[in-house]
Parts: sequence; structure tokens; C-alpha cells
Amino acid sequence: MKRPVFIKLTSIMVLAHCIACTTAIAQNTIWINTGEWMQSADTMPALRFNSTAVFDTVNTFFNAPENAGWELTVINTDSVAHNFTINTSQTFTENIPAGEEVTFEVPALLFGTYRYYSSDERGEVLGLSGLIKVGIDSDLQFHWNLADWMPSRMDSAQAGTPIDWDSGYIPKYFSINSHTYPNTANDPLGTVTMNLGDTCLISIVNGGFMEHVLHFHGFHVEILSATVQTSRVGWTKDTLPIHKGEGLTLLLVAAQAGVYPVHNHNLVAVTNAGFYPGGMLTMITVQP
Repeated sequence: MKRPVFIKLTSIMVLAHCIACTTAIAQNTIWINTGEWMQSADTMPALRFNSTAVFDTVNTFFNAPENAGWELTVINTDSVAHNFTINTSQTFTENIPAGEEVTFEVPALLFGTYRYYSSDERGEVLGLSGLIKVGIDSDLQFHWNLADWMPSRMDSAQAGTPIDWDSGYIPKYFSINSHTYPNTANDPLGTVTMNLGDTCLISIVNGGFMEHVLHFHGFHVEILSATVQTSRVGWTKDTLPIHKGEGLTLLLVAAQAGVYPVHNHNLVAVTNAGFYPGGMLTMITVQP
């Protein structure tokens, strides 16, 4: 598909608006909760950053102002200590002991999308990983928190057994916002729904243990920010490699009506326990 000339002008206008915005923090307390994540025949132990004390399989996200620190309280309901870490040029980490509540200031960040997570083994393997949208104040915004899951490693982490990181990694499930297709289609935060001519921003983080490559049907998107592949900011592409831990912000202009899939270009990542279709597959719907 040939890229319309007006996309660049639109992106400049959207970016200028985002840079000038003063987004308020709607969520300033989060909980580290324990629970279970069920997929196909597997029931897996899970940890999540939630916006309430009730376990939810989806990690919460933040909309944060650009160039301004903000106060956050993290309540750890797990029996093991964890930390709150942000992938930036200078990694930020705050420790939260088991069963305790810690309040701290999150450092000021530039415009873009960032991954926050727990860097300890149990936290990472069981799914403590979310995203922060900084300076993104678009009326139409969506996000994709990518993850891959290996049940045997998750069972080991739950049992406190050290994981053999040198052994082969064979994930069984691949998710977007903790959903696998076809359930991704029912996720209002991740399923892009727009009217013809609309502009939206899509925030992506890779919270998994492998690189992922997303392919867009019907559209090219412009990269507005990247925490790893910074040289690609300003590129317009329909296929995007996303490194482990990376955060991306994309601009999409709804230049044509219809329903278009977005999926991982790795065939195994669009399966559920080996059955196709599944995994990292979602949709863009543009109403005429």
C-alpha cells in the first residue's frame, strides 16, 4: 500500500499535541497480586500488577505526563519480595518487600512508551510486566503488552525451583494484553476500532523472553518513539521487529475502511498450544 502524503503532516500535529499535554496520573496505587492464568488445558500460576487488590489477568497501564515525576504506591501481596523497574537509558528500580507497601517517585520520562516490570526471576516468569504511556494524550489510543509463556518454567518459578536458563526455551502460548486470539478481539484496549480518516496512537511493549515481529495488513505505521531501536524513529513500516523489553509508540492513520489483521510473523506465535489460529493476532477495524 502506498503511503498517503497527509500522514506525515498528521503525525507532526499529533506529536506536537502530545508533547504539550499535561496528562494527569489516574492510577497512583497498584497491587502485586497472585492468581492463575488459564489457557486451553493449562492452568498456570500468575503474578500481575493490578489497579485494585483483586487479581486480574491483565497488567494495569499508566498514562503519565512528559518531563514530570509522579508518586506511586506499590502494595506487594505476594509472599516474595519484588521490585518495580522501568527500562530507560538509566534503569530505575524500587524494591517492594513481601507483604509491604512502598511509596516512591517515578522519575520524569520523555515522550514515548516504556515497559515497567519486576526484574526478579519469579516476577518476570509469572508475568509482572506492564506499560507506561508518557505524553500520549490522543483521544484514540490503544496498547499491546506482548508476552510469551512456557508453563514448565512458570511451575518452576511458582515452586521456587531455580530455572535453567541455558535449557531450550519453547513457549506454548503468546499473548497481547494477556489475551490470546480469538479473545484478543474482545479487548477494548487492544483491538483498534476507528472511523475512516481518524488518527490513533498504539503503544507496544515486549514483556516476553524472545523478540517478536508484528505485521500490519492494510496499513503502514509511523514509529514515533522507541526505547531500543532509536534509529528507527520516523520510519514508516508495515512490519516491526520488537526487541525484548522494548517500548514503541506508533501512529496509524485510518486511510481505508475495512477489517485488517495484525499478527506475529513467527508462525508458532499465532497458535494456542500449537493450534492455529491463536496467539498474537488482533484486528484493526475502520468504519466507513
